[in-house]
Amino acid sequence: MLQEKNQEKNQNENLTRGQKQPHEEVQERKQLKEKLNTQKNNYQNSRKNFLIIRSRLRAGNYNEKDLETTREYLNAGIDYMIAHLEKVQYNLEQSNGSGTEARINAIEERISQLQEEKKAIEKAEDLEDFTKATESVRGVWNNVKNRTAVETGQTAGEKIDDFANKSESISRKLEKELDKLNETGVNTSELESKLENYNALMASARKNSEAAKEIYNKENATEEELSKANGYLQNALGEIKEANQVLKEIFEELEQYRSEETNRNRARNNPEPEFDDAKNGTENESENSTEEELES
Repeated sequence: MLQEKNQEKNQNENLTRGQKQPHEEVQERKQLKEKLNTQKNNYQNSRKNFLIIRSRLRAGNYNEKDLETTREYLNAGIDYMIAHLEKVQYNLEQSNGSGTEARINAIEERISQLQEEKKAIEKAEDLEDFTKATESVRGVWNNVKNRTAVETGQTAGEKIDDFANKSESISRKLEKELDKLNETGVNTSELESKLENYNALMASARKNSEAAKEIYNKENATEEELSKANGYLQNALGEIKEANQVLKEIFEELEQYRSEETNRNRARNNPEPEFDDAKNGTENESENSTEEELES
């Protein structure tokens, strides 16, 4: 009952502070994903239509309908970009890393830039206007794509660093617990080996994160470099996942030792009652019959 009351209290406090409940966050993520998929499909379909008429545009044998097809293609591309940025923005909002607010504001500015490009596309009247709009959109998107990759990577790297720092504290506590078990005569060599593996995985994850950070902090990192940085981050995340599995195994084994120790303590504090046959007037009864009476 107390637990239910505390949960209800926490939910009310969250609502008072304007924080979202888990189911609301799940719903928002779902909506953003659906929107992104919808815009992606629209873009792919409009691109197919544009590729059909592209040769006519290049040859100058186009009509008004071809220009409208081009307009739809460019607008669909921008809508897809904006949906992508909104998803990135939402993910940043859910993280509490340093510099998150500045990164969110930067994404809002990029979304505004793309929306301005849509206004220019709506005003386009001839092929020359569309050509200029296409070049402008491409320039904005290349800049947006690279900067967003950098900021997303930096945020992920901060999360990895935070987790790695916490792992050091966890490791120290586990070392102390293993030392105590050793003092009681328990063979902890296997657990120590697992802890060494855990520490090695986290050290490697930190190293990969640092390598990625070095690239992300460059002023003008190329797409190839950013791809390499993303690879470092993926390696780090894989190592953290593996480390978590090792940590889970360590905790499960330690829990067994803790349960055994708890049972031993209970046995010491609550010894089984001793029965004195002479005091209970059962001198002439056999041990077996006494056990049968106790069981009955």
